[in-house]
Amino acid sequence: MSTSPRLSTEWSPAGQQAVILANAETRVVVLPGLGGKIISVVDKRVDAELLWRNERIPLRPAAFGSGYDDQFLGGWDELYPNDEPEELAGEPVPDHGELWAVPWNWSTGSAVDQVWLELTVRGAVTGTEVTKRLTLGVGPELVADYRITNPGRVDQPFLWKSHVAVELRPDTMIDLAAGDVLMHEFGSPRVRPTGDSFTWPWVSGHDLRTLPDTTRRGVSEFLLATTLERGECGVRHPSTGTGLRLSWDRADLPSCWLFASYGGGWRGLDVLVLEPCTGFPLSVNDGVEAGTHQILPAGATKSWQLTAQLVR
Repeated sequence: MSTSPRLSTEWSPAGQQAVILANAETRVVVLPGLGGKIISVVDKRVDAELLWRNERIPLRPAAFGSGYDDQFLGGWDELYPNDEPEELAGEPVPDHGELWAVPWNWSTGSAVDQVWLELTVRGAVTGTEVTKRLTLGVGPELVADYRITNPGRVDQPFLWKSHVAVELRPDTMIDLAAGDVLMHEFGSPRVRPTGDSFTWPWVSGHDLRTLPDTTRRGVSEFLLATTLERGECGVRHPSTGTGLRLSWDRADLPSCWLFASYGGGWRGLDVLVLEPCTGFPLSVNDGVEAGTHQILPAGATKSWQLTAQLVR
């Protein structure tokens, strides 16, 4: 059997053009028309899907400016230049940014030992030029290279998050290379720390690397790492011998957020979202004022890389 990576464009689930990157170990499915979303990452060795898909929401385009939560398909997409709706650089930007609800342009390429998909889009509000290049070689790593350029005359305050919804299993372990973590006021967590901040992973005797007991109630938690020991987060599923690890240079993405709904704690769903991010808190304006969010100067370009690796 050939171990060379392959690329296919022959599948269109629910009428949406898919691009598939695959090798002997990994299969990745991307939907360029739905915000450039990665809808599936499969560990072929154990036939396990690693991304979470919200089966309540059909695979269909969302209207630009609509509420993100009501259109939350799952999978892996990108949020820029904001999370919560707010005015940035004098312009109102929609909920969870301007990238997730628009089609991306795309092209493909291949070499002997790798295949790639390059996706591009220009923000309707900010005018930011965005490029995402996904490369799969012969091993279990998907490399995502990102580039954003501000071609305008106005500096652009922003955050960038890779928003990766992952499957949960009863024995799932959560890995986060964090130091200090802020627990957001959202939801109904298993326990709240005094003062809302704690040192990962322990809060009042609860180990947040493990899933909570949800026999009596659902749990929902929103955590924002304010310091990282290194750029890394992920999940491991010991019962199936697989998992997904995200890694990056913490100088590029100095924070990581975790959004969790356990046992139906939020909207009756069971999902964890890994969110490597350029800063914190939710408000970009508040973060810029505090020095914890960034500004993309007029004419400037920022680039970075994130690697998604199957865990053995």
